[in-house]
Formats: sequence, C-alpha cells, structure tokens
Amino acid sequence: MKYITLYISIVLLFVLASCGKQEYQVKFLGLNDEVIKVVIVSENEELIYPEAPNVRGYTFTSWDQELTKVSQNTIIKALYEIQQYEVIFFDYNGNIIEKKIVDYGQTVSPPEAPIIENYEFIGWDQDLSKITKDLDVTPMYEKNVYIVTFVDMYGETIEIKTVKENEKIDLPTPPEIKYYTFEKWDGDYQNINDDVTIKALYQPNNKDYQKENVNYWLQILAGKYNIQKELLTVKEIEEYNQLITGNYNKTKVIDVTAINKTITKSELKELIENYNNINKYDVYNAETKDRLTTDNLTEILNNRAIDKIPDEVNVQFGIVTDFSRMRSYPTMHYSRDYDTDRFQETSLNVGEGVAIYHVSEDNKWYFVQAENYNGWVEKENIAICTHEEMVEFLKSEERVVVISDYYLINNAYVRMGQSFPKIGVDSKSYLVSFPTRNTLGNLEFKEVSLPIGNDFSDGYLPYTYENVFKQGFKLLGIDYSWGDKEKNGRDCSSTQNAIYKTFGFMMPRNTSNQCSIPLYSKTVNGVSSNHMRKNYLPGTLIFTSGHVMMYIGEDINGVSYLLHNTSSGDGKCILQPLDEYGGSRIIVTLKLQ
Repeated sequence: MKYITLYISIVLLFVLASCGKQEYQVKFLGLNDEVIKVVIVSENEELIYPEAPNVRGYTFTSWDQELTKVSQNTIIKALYEIQQYEVIFFDYNGNIIEKKIVDYGQTVSPPEAPIIENYEFIGWDQDLSKITKDLDVTPMYEKNVYIVTFVDMYGETIEIKTVKENEKIDLPTPPEIKYYTFEKWDGDYQNINDDVTIKALYQPNNKDYQKENVNYWLQILAGKYNIQKELLTVKEIEEYNQLITGNYNKTKVIDVTAINKTITKSELKELIENYNNINKYDVYNAETKDRLTTDNLTEILNNRAIDKIPDEVNVQFGIVTDFSRMRSYPTMHYSRDYDTDRFQETSLNVGEGVAIYHVSEDNKWYFVQAENYNGWVEKENIAICTHEEMVEFLKSEERVVVISDYYLINNAYVRMGQSFPKIGVDSKSYLVSFPTRNTLGNLEFKEVSLPIGNDFSDGYLPYTYENVFKQGFKLLGIDYSWGDKEKNGRDCSSTQNAIYKTFGFMMPRNTSNQCSIPLYSKTVNGVSSNHMRKNYLPGTLIFTSGHVMMYIGEDINGVSYLLHNTSSGDGKCILQPLDEYGGSRIIVTLKLQ
C-alpha cells in the first residue's frame, strides 16, 4: 500500500510539472487598430504571422514588431504607407500648367485657369475633392461671345467681329469690286447664336466692252478671281530673281552689278566667237542694200579685233543712254533680209547697266554683257562709269518705272519696264536721275521731271491680274520686230519680257531660256481649251517651238484666247483663239504665280 501511494504521488508530480508550461495571447491589429487575428502560443513556441489585409489607398510596409518567440501577452500592429498620386493640370491647348503630388483621399487645390478671349471658364473636367488615382485635368470653357466673319465675293476676309448672343451687329462697308455692284449680305446677322461667316453678294455690271478692250477681259476675270490681289509679293519676286540668276546655264540672266571685274582672253574670245553665222545667209549693205562680198565679210570679222584682246581684260562698266541694237558682229549690215536680220540679237533699253569687255577695231562698237544677253553695241549709246556708280544707279531702292509702251525722256526713246532712281516727287511730277553721255563718253546724270499719270509708276507695279492684263493690252497692236530691231516694235519674247519687267521680274531674253526657268516651267504634250481652262490660270505663258504667248482666259462664249506678238499676218501683237493657233503645238507652260 505504501508503494502504491508513492507511485501515485510521483505521477501526480509529473503531471503537475507538465501542466505548468506558460501560454500567451498575441493579438494582431490593422491600420485602424481593428483586430486582424488573435492567437495563443506557448512559451518558446514559434510565432506565425498572419497575412496583412489590403487597405485601399495604402501600402503595407511591415509589422511593428518582428518576434519569433513570445514571452508575454503581446499586441502587434500592421504598418502602412499612404499612397500618393500625380495630378497634372493642362491648359486648353494641352500645355502643362502645374503638377501636384497628393495623398490618397485628399482634396487638391487647382491653379488659376488661363483666360481665353471670348470664353468663360466653367470648371475643371475632373473631381478634385477626393483623389484616388493619377489625374490629367483640363479646364472647361463656355463661349460667351461669337465670331462673325465677313468675307467678300472671293471668300477673303473683310472684317471679323465678336458679338454676344443676339447682339445687334454694325455691318462693315462692303469693298468696291471693279465691274461689280454690291447687292446684299448673305446670312442671318440678326440672331447670332454661333460662329458664322457672312458673304457679300454682288451683281456684275456687264458693260458692253469690245474684245480688244482690256476691260472686256477684266470684267470676266473679276467674276472668278480677285484681280487686285497680289499673285506674288515683292519678297517672292526677289526670291524668283535669285533663282533666275542662280541658274545662268538655263536662263542666261546675270546680275550685272555682280560681274567679275576681270575676264580672261579665252573666256572673252569664246563669247565673241559664239556668233558664227556670218556665212549662213547672204549679208547686205545697210545703206545701199547691195550684197556684201567675201572681202566685206572678212572686214566685219577683222573689226572684232580679237587679236588685240590682252591675256586678262580689265572690265569697264557703263549705262545705256539711248535705244541700242545689240548685234552678233560690230556692224549694222544685215543678214538674210532687213526684217529678219540674223545679225540682230536684241536691243538694250535706256538705263540698263552693262559690263564692257572689248572695243572694235574701228572704235565704234563695244562688246558688252547686259542682264540677259551679250553682243556688240554702238559705242555712242553707252556712257562709261565706275562700278560703284553703276551699282548706285541700278540698286537705288526708290524708282520710277515706265509702264507705257514707250516714253520720250530727254529725247531718248525709253521702253516699257525700264526704271530710274527717284530723287523727289510733288503733286504733278516725279524727279528722276536720268543717264546721259558727255562728249568724252562718260556718264553724267541729269535731273528730269516726269509727269504723274498713266505712263509711270512710283515703284514697280503690284503683281496682280489687273496689272498683268493692263500691261499686256498696252502692247496689243504694236508691230512685230525680229530681235527688237525697230524701237517701236518687239518680238514675241521681248513683248512678254516687257510686261513682267514692270513688276520687277528679271526675265530671260529668248524663248528657249524663258521656258527653262526652274520650278515654274512644265513640259506638256499639247493642250486643249478645256485643259487650259481646268489646269491653268490667266497670265500663264505658253510656248511652242521658238514662240511664246500669254494665255488670257476665256471670252463670254468660253473660247480660250492668247495674247502674243507674231510675225504672221500683219505682224503685230494680237488676240487669237487657242484652237485657231493650235493647242497641239504647245510644248511648255510657265506659271509665274
């Protein structure tokens, strides 16, 4: 019995010893101290952490205690970091105004909204009271005034007005349009509740002009185009001129003020001997009309004095002081026949500048380089000057331009397109600097008064349809003259050249060069009236082999017409239907607009 009692006591002691192991409570808390989980662990038992719950707008970072063994009742709290978002404010055009970084759930204060004329700011396009994501925010506007645009019959803006809804509008004064009368405004300008364009409506005057009258054509043209609008600006014409002189191999046009002051013997000899047609046709005495002999032809060739050209030529400069024929050789004897004299290359106008390369054996001729040609010119028509004097004369910015067919100035025959430096002006006249030649052959300037009127322009004419047609029709009826041999006549290319020179264009002399102007010329394989009407504007130059004409549009019956100076028929500058001339003959078009 004693041993049984001892055994039971030992067992009880062992049980009591086992039941005496300590236990502890571990409580896991969330962001707002809410209970995530409660666990009971025995002393020295490994603690297993629960998964931290996701909380919107926050990112779990860690627990505030990292325990492996627990030795007492414990509270462990989950730690979180608040999330942040980028809010970008843009203006109406998408440009960033401001960027802000905002905590989750917070309100963001917007910047000042940009002011937009004629619009009222009405708010931002996003809710800024509780930010829960990245935001792009744009201002919203409401129109508080409307744009009313008044245009003429060509759709060009006359005036723009801003008005409030249903506000009464003061109507602008409609522009005067030649050959048309204003009728009314097309559109509701009494009840404005949106942006609107209001067009001026006109009725044609329909005056009965003759076809040879420029007004006949301008009246038709004014129904389609603004005939007073510049086709090219002054700057654009200057850029065109740079293109012309920059492509000498194609255009044969040069800025004479930029010519080198020396030329080699071989270069000059090549220019002079480029004319080699002296034996191609019979040559006749200019006075007796007798055919020249072989010895006579040799004399002409010897007069070029090629053997007297030095190895390096010092170039002289001069200004043309009277109408001057430029010849293939230093002679007025003519080749083939008088009217189509193959020695006649072109003519120089009073006021043109030249580089003087050589003088003839008889001391009566200069071999010169002009703006668009070189050849022999009678010495008595050239006044020697320094390079500086020539540059000052030709580059003077304020100029008076001859816009009539021709005008006698100081007894010199001055033709369309030539210009002179303007010294002054009063209510009746321009005062210009006019070049003359003194008894020693040198340049002297004379102050000459020119009447203000239809013969002269203060500066180059604006390049408009109206002016192109007016200048062209001034030459209608003038005689055809091969190479401009006669001062009161022109050939086909110089006719067009004169028209465009009044606008400041530098033009090649011959058709072969005019039709090769880069960027503006286009090769074609014949054209019809319908093709011209659909694809080309009035004023376009069109070329056949060795001939140039101006396309002037369609008459009231839809017939396409050309203006050109021709040796055919009576040999004059005429109007001619395209189909009558033959559209299939056209090989190049040139659009200077």
